[in-house]
Amino acid sequence: MTVYVAEIKGRGVAAFDADTGSEAERLVRDRVFRDDLMVLASGGLPLWDGVTDIEVRPARPDEEAKWRASRAKAIRRGNIEANDVGWIAFLVALTDRRSGDRSGREARRSMAARRRAPI
Repeated sequence: MTVYVAEIKGRGVAAFDADTGSEAERLVRDRVFRDDLMVLASGGLPLWDGVTDIEVRPARPDEEAKWRASRAKAIRRGNIEANDVGWIAFLVALTDRRSGDRSGREARRSMAARRRAPI
């Protein structure tokens, strides 16, 4: 398992685990994941405009540490089980543009994106 980062305009926005680079690429092409990136905002702006390329790269050590800490916190709080797969840690402070709610930096991967099967 490797931690990867979805990067938009040179800014890492989400860290997640995948077994291979191909699997990581599939996640960022997933419609539900992309829809989330258009709904979630940081600093009043959507994370993704629906057009800009989303790059995938292996996480840097600091980004991997944030992902691991976020996942461990979710396990401690009972939000996920230790054997659950599909944790996404957002690397930026988030707001949901639909409601204006602060979402923090953590999110469970949607069911469509969590299934780990080719789409």
